[in-house]
Amino acid sequence: HDRRDDRGPVAKVAVAGAVIGGATDRPAAAAPAEDDGPASYVMRAKLLGLGNDFEIKKASRRQGGRMGDTAFYVDNKVVRVRETFNLRTSRGGPTVYQIQERKARVRDSMAIEDASGHKVAELKKRTVGAVRDNFVVKIRGDRDWQVHGSILEHNFKIKEGGRKIVTVHKNWVAPINDAYFIDIDEDCDDNALALMVVIGLEDMTD
Repeated sequence: HDRRDDRGPVAKVAVAGAVIGGATDRPAAAAPAEDDGPASYVMRAKLLGLGNDFEIKKASRRQGGRMGDTAFYVDNKVVRVRETFNLRTSRGGPTVYQIQERKARVRDSMAIEDASGHKVAELKKRTVGAVRDNFVVKIRGDRDWQVHGSILEHNFKIKEGGRKIVTVHKNWVAPINDAYFIDIDEDCDDNALALMVVIGLEDMTD
């Protein structure tokens, strides 16, 4: 079985992508020819936690780091003490994954849910230093993703069983101010969930 064809509910729409700027009303568009290797995404460094909606766009190393069409939309709402993130495949479309977080409580764990409110992942924080935090992500109750590196510096990796599946970094063909990049390996079977994990990690360390 080729795992590259089994990437969760929406991954076939977003086999390569990037987060940049504010959301628009344009629907997610089909991708041009894919790059070989990891799927690449880019996120604005100071966008989370402000109640801003934002887009996830495709990116291509093959074309000099050019940003492509929108693959996902993220609705970010802050109402009183609760903050929510909803990952969608189109503006106003159905939710794929969501985070509903009470800002007032101690932020040492966070749940990611599907559209029905069922928990599919839980992020747990274990502080091992002033800058570097060590996280474990429990996936659907039976798999662990380990997070190593600096979330604050946007320089970390996510591994499963010792195998790297996600790399977050600032190195790109054409750097973008106040942005960082997310490479998702072909061995990751759910790109959308991996992106939500990165969003959750960023929000927990904000």
